[in-house]
Amino acid sequence: PPSIQILSPGFTIASTSAAAITISGSASDNIGVTAVKWSDAFGDTGNATGTTSWSLSAPLLVGTNLIAVRAYDAAGNSAWRSITIVRH
Repeated sequence: PPSIQILSPGFTIASTSAAAITISGSASDNIGVTAVKWSDAFGDTGNATGTTSWSLSAPLLVGTNLIAVRAYDAAGNSAWRSITIVRH
């Protein structure tokens, strides 16, 4: 299965007053990373830009936002990491 890391922000919990956050990281796989996608607890989803080096911008609601980022490989395997952003 692929491996995925969130490199920025550098913490698993962060806070901001912004209406969106940019998240970036890396992903790797022995076959190849075919896609990196994100979703949040409110039903928003999207595709990250890039695969082995990726970035995304996710909207934030006031309060706690849990965002999961998932990498997929050509065989259909996936791996995920999550980050919690508190918007105040």
